[in-house]
Amino acid sequence: MPGHTALKRVLLDRYERLVDASLSEQPFPIPSSAQRYFNNPYAFEYVTAIRTLLGDAQRVLIIGDWGGRDYFSLKLIGKDPLVMDIAPQPAIPKMVQGDANAPLPFRPASFDAVVMAEVVEHLPEDYHALLEVREVIRDNGCLILTVPFHHDAEPTHVRIHSPASIERLLRATGWKITRYIEKGGGACRLASWFPLLMTIHAANILAYRVRGRTCYQPLNRRIAAVDFWLGRKRHSLHRWSNYYGAFIRCEKAAAVDWAAMNAHAFDSSEKDARTSLVKR
Repeated sequence: MPGHTALKRVLLDRYERLVDASLSEQPFPIPSSAQRYFNNPYAFEYVTAIRTLLGDAQRVLIIGDWGGRDYFSLKLIGKDPLVMDIAPQPAIPKMVQGDANAPLPFRPASFDAVVMAEVVEHLPEDYHALLEVREVIRDNGCLILTVPFHHDAEPTHVRIHSPASIERLLRATGWKITRYIEKGGGACRLASWFPLLMTIHAANILAYRVRGRTCYQPLNRRIAAVDFWLGRKRHSLHRWSNYYGAFIRCEKAAAVDWAAMNAHAFDSSEKDARTSLVKR
């Protein structure tokens, strides 16, 4: 299909020009691979959520950042991020290569916040990893998690979380949830539908020709705001999506003694005593 191939080449060429145009709007050079996250409605929803949930946190450890989305996102708003990833990420400066299942190679209380976006479900040692993360965050700091729910399609996932299971894991490791936004790719997934995505790109071509600037980020922020509004309550409409999950902000709290709770719940001697009292 020569006509289809030619059209595809034209569209790709126009999009590359838009990427170059939006790159020129950044305050300092970033890789074009990272810029594409800012131009994509679905990826930019993560950018917006993480920036919002971090608040005033300045020194931020990012655990797992394939492609550098979170590093460059935070760098662009004046944060001081450091990335640790299990695999090399050549685009990210001064990255630390390491495994979050092992002890973290950082001093206690050396970060204002830690970001783990779509990471915890990959960790066989998730309980110990969250305890380690707690140690490297200052007492008034925060942990930002994004996690998928009921998702077992990805072969690198070792946990299938639900809203209840992730909250229990966090409580057991000394975290309390202070903000919770469900996600599911509602408006942002709709905007990624090919005809609408082409309309967004066309609008950006027009904006660049008229104003000399693209409108990707303002538009994507508005799309994200719709999804955040939809996800403001637990078990939101997002639960019907294959992309169901949550953006979560946590702060330090006393850990729940899960061993003691289970010992009490399954103490057969107490159960036998209660049963004998009922029989009397």
